[in-house]
Amino acid sequence: MTIKRTDVERVSALARLELGDDELECLTRDCQAILEFFEAIRDVDVEGAGPTGALERPAPTRDDEVEVDRLDQSLAETAPDWREGYFVLPRLPALDGGDVDEQDG
Repeated sequence: MTIKRTDVERVSALARLELGDDELECLTRDCQAILEFFEAIRDVDVEGAGPTGALERPAPTRDDEVEVDRLDQSLAETAPDWREGYFVLPRLPALDGGDVDEQDG
């Protein structure tokens, strides 16, 4: 199989890529080289080759453990502080006109 410049132009247009002439030429060469690698792999004789390590043993598994889904709880149950339907957070020192560093020191 051969990749032509028109093929790369068509794919780049579908992908909405704006490529210059140099980029189109480079991508055409790169795509052709990739296809040549695939053809070389296709020609490799694998008759009699054993399975890879991934096929020799099953994948490791873990026990299924049912845990409490925090989404099943109401917000009031999961909030650190909750009053009258709202989260309660500490007041920011900057809202009182003070500097954050002044409040800590």
